[in-house]
Amino acid sequence: MRVRRGVTLIELIVVAAIIALLATISLSGVAQARRMARTGACQAALRGLGTALAAYATTHADAVVPSYNMTGTAVGTHNPLDGWAVILDREAFAGGAPGPTGNAFYCPDTLPRAGLAAAQTGTDPDNPRGFMDWPAVLTLSQAYARPLPERGMPRVLRVSYWINGENPIGRPLPVRQGVYYTGSVGYGPDPLGRTLRANRLTEVARPAATIALADGLYAGNQDAPRRGARDLRIGYRHVRGTAAANVAFADGHVGMIRGDAFPRDFGGTASAQQVREENVGGRPTCYADPDKWLAAGP
Repeated sequence: MRVRRGVTLIELIVVAAIIALLATISLSGVAQARRMARTGACQAALRGLGTALAAYATTHADAVVPSYNMTGTAVGTHNPLDGWAVILDREAFAGGAPGPTGNAFYCPDTLPRAGLAAAQTGTDPDNPRGFMDWPAVLTLSQAYARPLPERGMPRVLRVSYWINGENPIGRPLPVRQGVYYTGSVGYGPDPLGRTLRANRLTEVARPAATIALADGLYAGNQDAPRRGARDLRIGYRHVRGTAAANVAFADGHVGMIRGDAFPRDFGGTASAQQVREENVGGRPTCYADPDKWLAAGP
């Protein structure tokens, strides 16, 4: 006579543990797949923006799109800034939107926060991973959106990409033409009477290495682009072993830079030797012509 043996409590616990482990692995795999999909979507958006930047230059006699247009050296309610994204949107090189949906200027891993609401990102590492609305008015204590219908910009666009630009706003500073990929066209005059003009794409000496766009906010702050820096502008939204940012280069190709490896400029905590080492040898660089500007020094 065959004796039927029931399932013991220990066996039930083991089976439940196995099921829980498999469920955890499955959910982890789904979450990872979703992260990878968002990273891929961000890279696709940056490729499209790289194409838009090239098309803008072709249409404008080789001029690089301004980080924004301005008059004088200070900003405020009297001097609102348009921004590179709304310029591309106005001229139909790329399509923006007031929110994330259908918006070429929005990374899908953007955090839902206004990263520059207080005019700086401060020390909160989540702020650079947020967004900024353009056109904008900047003051010492806040940044707020404002449409510019008089410039053909009747709506506000949500933007979560940083552009590599020379933006010495706030007071009369020496004009350095062509240091980075772009700049604030119209800034000036400086003490020598010079005004920033649009950069030329053909003046970018190493387009495959020069950073044009990256995950992040606003523009500038090339001296403090590393993760953890105060008033950081780069938004490290993705993962490559550690936090990383998607980047579009001046030649249109897309890559990823880790938060501990983004190239720095003179003026921050890096030594002059570190700045030179980080921007040469075919590495990603914030300079349009590294040899020229690294030789010039701080």
